[in-house]
Parts: sequence; structure tokens; C-alpha cells
Amino acid sequence: MKADTTADGPADGARRSLREPLLTFLAAIALATTLFWTGKGLPLLSRNLHACIAVIFLYAPAVAGRITGRPFDFYQAGLSLSPIGANALTLGVAVAITFPLFVLGFFAFYDLVCGTGTAALHRSLAPLCPGSGWRPGVSAGGFAARAAQLRLPPDFALLAANQVLVIALPEEMFFRGYLFGRLEERWPARRRFLGAPVGRALLASAGLFALGHLLVDFNPQRLAVFFPALVFGWMRARTGSVTPGIAYHALCNLLADLLHTSYF
Repeated sequence: MKADTTADGPADGARRSLREPLLTFLAAIALATTLFWTGKGLPLLSRNLHACIAVIFLYAPAVAGRITGRPFDFYQAGLSLSPIGANALTLGVAVAITFPLFVLGFFAFYDLVCGTGTAALHRSLAPLCPGSGWRPGVSAGGFAARAAQLRLPPDFALLAANQVLVIALPEEMFFRGYLFGRLEERWPARRRFLGAPVGRALLASAGLFALGHLLVDFNPQRLAVFFPALVFGWMRARTGSVTPGIAYHALCNLLADLLHTSYF
């Protein structure tokens, strides 16, 4: 009997190492989904929905750690400005590489779907076009002409603070600080990419990030966040900090808000 217990111990421990983060993920998403749909009938909850979900993501790791006896430390999970130089460099590289690609992709996609595409394509993909119309149109050609149309969303300073404190910080703390960290304990990285150890944990945490967004409001477009989540995870692995990921996450959302405000 003792030999069987010893043989089964490591495997059981490995299963427990996945059980906690996965159950915590499911519980947090279930609560967020409940709040989202309940808010449809409660205006007060709807107005404060993001703040309520932020509380869930911030406190879920600590609650899970207390229940399982595996304490969760925010500082050890990466909530730190250090290393400042590496964080700033990593953030700069990510922005310099991905933002131009995102802007070009934004114009190419909406030109095709909402602008110059075929009538059949318009009909099939019409739900992807915001109702106010695609401003650049066929004649907008040229990046300079489009850049001249840029305009900030209303209350931009408040929007920026909200993106950092209510959206990016809680999500990065939960998905990269907690979930990615727990998954790495089970699946240590075996390869390196641009100076960061990467592996199955990075892919799994990005997949759960996308799945979580889908399960909250059942919008298939939410699955697209898988790709920026790979960058968020790479930044966490590269620096050991979630700070550059928080900044990059907020900047991505603000860029999307800027483009949608300017061209729809």
C-alpha cells in the first residue's frame, strides 16, 4: 500500500497543480458571466460591470491560494516596476513591432468588410461593422489622409485611467501573474523566443484568456484576443514582471478605441 501511494503521489500532485488554476479560472469566468448577463436587467450593475469583474480577477488568486494552502503573492507574481530598464525596452519593442501591423490590419479588414468589399461579403459580414458607418470609404486612400481623421475618444484621460486600473491591471494579474505562473509550474518552458522562455504554459494561458472572453458574452470575435495574449505572455516571461504587459494591454485597447472613434 505504501509503495502504491508513493508511485501515485507525483502524478496526483501534478493533477492538483492544474486543478487549482483551472477551477479558479472557471469560477472567475462563471462569476463574470453571471454579472454580465445580470447587468442586462440592472442598469446600476451594468454601469459598474468592469469594476466588479476587476475585483473578481484581483482577488480570485488570493482566495484560491488560501483555500488550497498555496499562498499567492502579488509581488512574486510580477506586480513590480523592476526591472525598469528591461520592462521599458520590452514594452517599446512590442509597440514598435505590433502597432503598425495592427493599424494596417485594421484598415485592410474594415476596407474589405465595410468599405470596398463585394455586396455578398457585406451581407455576410455586416454584423462586424459598427452601425455608424465606415468613414474612410473608397476615396480615403493614403495613410496621411486617414491619419488626418484621427480624433480622441470622449473623456480620453478617464478612459485611459480606466483601461489601466480596471481592465489591464486585473486581467494581467489574473491571467499572466497567477494563471500563467501556475501553468508554468506544471509545464516549465523548454524553448526561448526573443530572450524569453516560452512553452506550453504560454499557449495555454493565451487560450484560456481568449476562451474567458468568449464565455462572458458569447461573442466569437472575442477569440481574437488570443494573439495579443501571446505578446502579453511573452512580456511576462521576458521580464518576470506584469508591468509591461499592463501598459501594453492598456495601450492596445486605447489604440483600438482611437481607431474606432476616428473611423466609425
